[in-house]
Amino acid sequence: MRREKDIKIYNILFPIWLFYFWPTPFWMLIAPINAAIDCLVLYLTERYYKIDYRWGIWSKCAWKVCVFGFLSDFIGAGLIFCIYYALGNLTSWDTFHFPGTTLISIPGVILSGVLIYILNKKFSFSKTNLDGESVKKFALILAVFTAPYPMLIPLYG
Repeated sequence: MRREKDIKIYNILFPIWLFYFWPTPFWMLIAPINAAIDCLVLYLTERYYKIDYRWGIWSKCAWKVCVFGFLSDFIGAGLIFCIYYALGNLTSWDTFHFPGTTLISIPGVILSGVLIYILNKKFSFSKTNLDGESVKKFALILAVFTAPYPMLIPLYG
């Protein structure tokens, strides 16, 4: 039998990917942190490849990178939600605790990373003077370093 304290925690905490679906004050943290990480990775990639970061890629595509990053994370969270819903109806497997939350989150994180790569490669760098190989490198770096890895973390064990 559950204790009263456990029931209260159960009602408050849930996997981090669910934060993408409910407009809560947590969004005030998710959106700016997500954008800051995207911008930082873009900036550091420009610096690594010695591109003039003041008026180079940054000014032309930073906002697209942020929008596509958040959109990709949202779609990945949607996949995780669908898997969670399907497993909840088909099995009695506990998908809200570790390792269930982490295991069902892996396909969503992978999908988000792939979408970040595809959307940035196709749209974000279209108005820049980067060649095709550089666009692929930038998109791949963004996909690897900005995929929503926190979705893999269950908020309780």
